[in-house]
Amino acid sequence: MKKDNIAFADFMKLDMRVGEVVEAGLVENSRNLIKLTVDLGVDYGQVIILSGIAKWYSPADLVGNKYIFLANLQPKQIMGMLSNGMILVVDNEEKPVLIELSKDFINGQIVR
Repeated sequence: MKKDNIAFADFMKLDMRVGEVVEAGLVENSRNLIKLTVDLGVDYGQVIILSGIAKWYSPADLVGNKYIFLANLQPKQIMGMLSNGMILVVDNEEKPVLIELSKDFINGQIVR
């Protein structure tokens, strides 16, 4: 579904960064959530991000890989934990597809 246009100034508020998953585990009492510890580089350091991708991905598949993250999303309380960002995926009919990046990118690099 097409969404409304946004102002360029609103787009510039988004802080998308390269992040490396340094730790990942299933969230207790949840079928959907994986708790990611993500290194977002110097500006953000390591943050916790919860993602509802456990139906399609195992935590072990994510550790050591780099993805695109929305780093400045307002923190949200989910299942008693604070999630500090969002991993970006491509929507697919079968499952969300993670956008795996080259390990050559530096953690915290800006994505535009």
